[in-house]
Amino acid sequence: MVLEWFLVAKKDRKHPLTIFVFTFFVSIIAMFISYFIFKENIGIFSIVIISLVLVTFINSMLFLEEKETEFEMSKPFLERHGDVISAFAAMFVGMTLAMALAYVILPEEISQKVFNEQIREINIIQGRFTFSNQFLEIFANNFSVLSLSFLLSFLIGTGAILILSWNASVLAAAIGMVAKSLGGLHGLPLAIMTFLPHGIFEITAYFIGAIGGGLISAAIARRHSRFGLILKDAFILFTIAVLLLIIGGIVETIIIIV
Repeated sequence: MVLEWFLVAKKDRKHPLTIFVFTFFVSIIAMFISYFIFKENIGIFSIVIISLVLVTFINSMLFLEEKETEFEMSKPFLERHGDVISAFAAMFVGMTLAMALAYVILPEEISQKVFNEQIREINIIQGRFTFSNQFLEIFANNFSVLSLSFLLSFLIGTGAILILSWNASVLAAAIGMVAKSLGGLHGLPLAIMTFLPHGIFEITAYFIGAIGGGLISAAIARRHSRFGLILKDAFILFTIAVLLLIIGGIVETIIIIV
C-alpha cells in the first residue's frame, strides 16, 4: 500500500504540519472508499482504513522514541517526549477536522449514513450522564478510554490508534452536528470552540497514555537493558494523563452547569 509508506518516522515525526496534512487527506480518502465499498458500516471501516495507513508510521515512531529515551534520560521530560506527543496531536487534529468538514459539507441524509455509528455513540454518551454526578461520570468514562488506549498500545504496540481514530470520528460528528445547527460551515469555528476548553485536556491525556503504553511495548520487544527507566517514564506519562483528565472533567462540568 503506497499511503502507509508516505510518512517516514525518522524524518517526519518532528514535523507535525506534514503529519496533519497527510492524516487529513487519508481521512478523506478512507471515508470515500468506505462509502462506496463498505456501505453498511461506513464509519467503522473509515476508522479501520485510517488506522491501517498510520500503523507503520506509529510503530516506527514509538520504537525510535523508546530507543532515544535510552540515551536521553538526562534531558527534561517534555523535551524527551514532546515530538511524539505533537505527532499524535497532529494526527488527531487532522482526522477530526477532515471528518467534521465532511459532516458539515455532506447533505444531511449522507452525513447521517456516513456517521451513523458515531451519532449512536454520542446519543449513548449523552444518555449516560445524570446531573447529580456529572464530574464522576465524565471522569469514569474518560478514564476508561485512557486505560484502553494505554492497554492496547502496550499489548499491540499501535493498537491505540484505533481508539484515538474512533474518538476523533465521534468528536468530529459532535462538532459537525453543532456546526450544522449553527448554519453550516460558518458555524464550524464556534462548534470547535464548544469542545475545545475541555477536549484539549482529555485528548492530550489519551495521546500521552498511548505513548506510555507504546514505550513499554517497544522496550519489551527490544529487550531493553534499562527497562526500569522506561517503566518510570511510562508511569509519569500515565500520571500526567490522569491529571489532565481530572482538569478536563472539571472544565467540562463547569461548561455543562453554565
